Amino acid sequence: MADRNHPQPVEYVEVEEQEFDLQEYLRRYLRYWYLFPLFVVLTLVVAFFYLQITQPIYSSTATLLIKDQKKGLGGGQADILEELAQFSGNKLVENEVEILTSQTLMGQVVKDLGLEVAYQTRDGLRTVDLYRRSPVRVEPEIITELAYEEPLVIHLVDSTHFRVNDESEPRRFGQRLRNDWGAFTVKRGDAQDLAYTDVQVHFRDPKALTEGMLERLTVQQPNVKSTVLSLTFEDPSVQRGKDVLNKLLDVYVQSSLNDKNSEASNTLKFIEDRLGLITGELSDVERGVESYKREQGLTDISAESQLFLENIQQNDAKLNEVNTQIQVLESVDNYIKNAGDGAVAPATYMINDPVLVSLLTRFNELELQRERYARTTTANNPLLETVTTQLANTRQAIRENVQNLRRGLDVTRQNLQSINTRFSAGLRSIPQKEREYVGIKRQQTIKENLYLYLLQKREETALAYASTVTDSRLIDAPVSTVQPVKPKRALIWLGAGAAGIVIPLLLINALFLLNNTVQTRDDVESMAHVSVLGEIGLMKSAKEKGGEAVIKMTSRSAVAEQFRALRTNLQYLGDGRCRTLMFTSSIGGEGKSFVSINLAASLAYSDKRVVLVGMDLRKPTLHERLEVPNDRGVTNYLIGQSSLRDLIQTTPVHPKFDVITSGPIPPNPSELLSNGRLPQLLSDLRQHYDYILIDSPPYGLVTDAALISEHVDATLYLVRFNYTLRDHLKRIGELHRSRRFANLSVVFNGVNYGAGYGYGYGYGGYGYGYYADEKESKARTLGERMKRMVS
Repeated sequence: MADRNHPQPVEYVEVEEQEFDLQEYLRRYLRYWYLFPLFVVLTLVVAFFYLQITQPIYSSTATLLIKDQKKGLGGGQADILEELAQFSGNKLVENEVEILTSQTLMGQVVKDLGLEVAYQTRDGLRTVDLYRRSPVRVEPEIITELAYEEPLVIHLVDSTHFRVNDESEPRRFGQRLRNDWGAFTVKRGDAQDLAYTDVQVHFRDPKALTEGMLERLTVQQPNVKSTVLSLTFEDPSVQRGKDVLNKLLDVYVQSSLNDKNSEASNTLKFIEDRLGLITGELSDVERGVESYKREQGLTDISAESQLFLENIQQNDAKLNEVNTQIQVLESVDNYIKNAGDGAVAPATYMINDPVLVSLLTRFNELELQRERYARTTTANNPLLETVTTQLANTRQAIRENVQNLRRGLDVTRQNLQSINTRFSAGLRSIPQKEREYVGIKRQQTIKENLYLYLLQKREETALAYASTVTDSRLIDAPVSTVQPVKPKRALIWLGAGAAGIVIPLLLINALFLLNNTVQTRDDVESMAHVSVLGEIGLMKSAKEKGGEAVIKMTSRSAVAEQFRALRTNLQYLGDGRCRTLMFTSSIGGEGKSFVSINLAASLAYSDKRVVLVGMDLRKPTLHERLEVPNDRGVTNYLIGQSSLRDLIQTTPVHPKFDVITSGPIPPNPSELLSNGRLPQLLSDLRQHYDYILIDSPPYGLVTDAALISEHVDATLYLVRFNYTLRDHLKRIGELHRSRRFANLSVVFNGVNYGAGYGYGYGYGGYGYGYYADEKESKARTLGERMKRMVS
């Protein structure tokens, strides 16, 4: 007994860190092979219905050239349109991209094409767009909120009648209707056939529709070194995609022309106003010359007076030009002060300073650009704020330039006036009449020159206004793709097939990550550091009752061979002389009774006398599995009511296989096991049996197993595949390190030798039962054998 209480230590298993095992990793997935074809079929079916339901999207593309107006023009036309020239290069293209993608232009497209009302019908699972093919046309007058949420369904009865929604009363085309959707008129559409008798009319909010269309519009610059833009619009209708691009380009061109004509119109108005004023002054001067000649009787002027007159005329022309420039500068200064309040733009043709002309041109461009952004963007838009800042800086630069030019012109005017004073002194020698005539004639010449100058500028401005052309040119008209760009059928099928493989992989990995039970023998050895004495496979056809709890030890089934192997490994326990074995586990259901019964049967078939003692006094099951009575047993012996000879029962398994059941369930099992009669029971059994197997309660639940372990040679701790928690392995390791149990070893039970392990054998669940022997397996169908191989 002393040797059994202090057994020799069992070999401590040190498991080194193993390298990645590809085969074991793949077997993890092969165990659930059926998930892959299942999910592949499922995802392909989903892809099929998705492709049937989803409307195909076609792409329409057009190419637009943004002209650089500073290049490619020559001669007088370049001078005439110089003030109207805009920026070239990337800045111009970026501005035009913003304009093309503005809500103002797209909103105008929606309004012109009447896209607020869309027509669709159902063709099986597919939705068919009836753009320009609808047999009906709805002209809304009042639209309610319900119309934006639910479609209006029109059922065609014949060529002249229709029904609305679920109404039974037919109505005539052209009749004005009023219902929950609003007020509208239904007319016959462009398509006169009745191929589609049910038409869904969708009313769309113009703002939301505009935003949605802008999301489907793409404007790109294929080459940064060019000013070519590529416009792409995606839509279920090929014709609608082309119409949207064509109308967008038309609206864009008209908007550009309106901006250009606005500047030319302001300049022409300023010149007309000046012409009206000069014409009146010239008429007054001519009448004054006529009256003076008639009153004074003048017919000719002397050569001397003519010479003075010519000199004074030249000087006066310069002085008048200076005064005109001063007036122009004043008009420029007034325009800059009042810009944005309806002030008329000054005529830049009358400004000789190129810097001022450039600044005014820049100012006008920024003013137009700010107006466009103000129409298409919000007040806090960074682009609008940037243009406003640039406008203020340009305004300040113009005012400073005007002041500098004004100071220079004042100096020039003073010099010309002093020269006129000298010429006037020379004229004092001329007779008074002739001198007065020269003065009047000089005023006439000045007014005539100014009048001719304004006439010339008016014609130039009118020519520029008449010859205003757009700064863009359509290179390629909208063209749509033959095949839809969305959904990409090949990609959908490929993605569905890939999803059918990836989803099971993710599910299997999730199962393994969430599974906290023991899966492999390596788990036992690495976490508990205890040697595995044997493995017992899983049987599929196990039952819970009767003799079927015992394996046919005469068969060549895998489980029978495993019990023979376990029987052989008993000689390696301790010093090889361990004959009293206790079976325990962490919790119930891990197979203690099953393994102990079949190991006892295997030992009996090897000509060993074996007794199986049922010491699970709380929940006995041996008598049910071996079909023996349990009216007396260990409990009776421990309380002194029966002798050992009265407790031993033979089993129908083998003549050398006896059993002592637990007997009636006592109220104090732990006290009975520690009352001192248990060692005597085991001592008496050792005299008659080669092996004593004890079926004890789970160690993790009660202390009975700890009390029994003090009197046995070795302990076989049951760990069940996919049932025992990994945390329980740590407890086994602690028991091994503390030597609480003599010669502790693990029996790995219920292993599923399916695809995960590469075998096709095993036994069933906790109920246990026969595994098919060779004759039975040969009789199975091919499908059953294949199922057995992968299960």
